[in-house]
Amino acid sequence: MKQFVTALFMLVLFFSNQPFARAAAEPVHFSRLIPFLPDKVDGFVPEKAVGTTNTMMGMKTTEVSRLYRKDTPEGEPSVTVTVKITDGTGNTIFIYSQSLLPDFSNESTDGYEKSYVLDGFRAMERYTAESKNGSLSVFVAGRYLVVVEISGLESQTMQEWWRKIDVQKLAALSAP
Repeated sequence: MKQFVTALFMLVLFFSNQPFARAAAEPVHFSRLIPFLPDKVDGFVPEKAVGTTNTMMGMKTTEVSRLYRKDTPEGEPSVTVTVKITDGTGNTIFIYSQSLLPDFSNESTDGYEKSYVLDGFRAMERYTAESKNGSLSVFVAGRYLVVVEISGLESQTMQEWWRKIDVQKLAALSAP
């Protein structure tokens, strides 16, 4: 796996330095992404949504996130969901690393990790059965990375939360 990650990183560097690499576009401001985070979800209490728009070394990104907590009996593990949306359109390394995600699958007694197409978008899912922790990362419209992270929940919960986001509207959103 380490060799694969190294090879992928080298490909990203190669393609990001090519003359045909896309010129850095402007990511949308975080205030335009916050409305895509679910407000109310039955059984969960949302924390305040947070967002940032950053520029570093000529690369620009915007990220928003919100943590959701579910009340659990005292002594029981906490149950949480975090939803993050990153607009990496101003960062060619981000874009290429997401778009080059290969097909793979790895399943064991501990859990699984796999890539696949979810609702027409490239996705990667990881889940650990014993702790009931997982993440679903979906690359939307060649610029947005939507990540759903769960703790203390069954694996199908990740796709349930993914479907709470209006991804078609998100895919159509661009910087003014």
